[in-house]
Amino acid sequence: MIVTFTPNPALDITYAVPHVALGESHRVASVSERAGGKGLNVAAVLTSMGGRAVAVAPVGEMDLDLFASDLGARRVPHRLVPSPCPTRRSVAVVEASGRVTLLNEPGIGQSQRVWDRIADEIAALAPDASTLTVSGSFPPGTDPDLVRRMTRLAHESGLRVVLDVSGVHLSRALGLGPELVKPNRVEAAQTLTGLGRGEVPSVPDAARALVAAGAHAALISDGTNGLVLVHEDVALRAHLPRPLSGNPTGAGDALTASLAADLDGDGDLPQGAEAWASVLRRGVAWSAAAVLQPVAGAVDPADVGRLLPTVEIEEIRP
Repeated sequence: MIVTFTPNPALDITYAVPHVALGESHRVASVSERAGGKGLNVAAVLTSMGGRAVAVAPVGEMDLDLFASDLGARRVPHRLVPSPCPTRRSVAVVEASGRVTLLNEPGIGQSQRVWDRIADEIAALAPDASTLTVSGSFPPGTDPDLVRRMTRLAHESGLRVVLDVSGVHLSRALGLGPELVKPNRVEAAQTLTGLGRGEVPSVPDAARALVAAGAHAALISDGTNGLVLVHEDVALRAHLPRPLSGNPTGAGDALTASLAADLDGDGDLPQGAEAWASVLRRGVAWSAAAVLQPVAGAVDPADVGRLLPTVEIEEIRP
């Protein structure tokens, strides 16, 4: 089982419009609302792909019923910690062309009591779990050692850790040896700058630097250039033959879900280029399948099966 922790969940609101013209009034063709936030999306994708996951997140007391109802309707197991802080809103405006405009509220800082209750929930779930994922942004004022704390808790409980975070929250946790870190290209550069590594000349070099800083494996999203993974002496790039058009907002969360699914169980990390190539193929296929969905937190297994054999893998030479 996989436990997903979302530090800064959101009520995801998606508006579909023919076209956005700045300064003009628009008629919305359709609207959807759902419990959102990166870790909740990870758990939803895992559930839709037949995996076992439990989503843990702090949620504003006024929004608890809405979140519980939506997650229940999608059959996503969850442990929601009530918070006096209102849940933020995240608005995606999706045009007919596929272009997406995101408007993300920052959230409101949580009390130490809320974070303590989150830690208690993770500890309670740990005996039946194998992996903890920590995904997304953090409310303003969050303790920069929060991810480090959760990583230590997970390791002490025998769980692997997948981190889809960046900046100081990632850099403070690297020394504890998270099994896999998954920033994008910009986030990786920001994290390494914060570690005093200076400018890194390439994405593979950035992944190697994250491994040198403590991560067992590093996977960096490099836009249309695909994914770059480094683990020990393995360095690979994975991508589709051509980019897909659609809604990309849930692609990264689907990738995290795929990676966590591959780590689920009692074995060690994948070893060797062939094993990691299989991990990357699934990751790209899950991520691409999410682009074809109108909202984040969903994939169609049929799309995954169709996309899987099209993924291209390349070895990166030093």
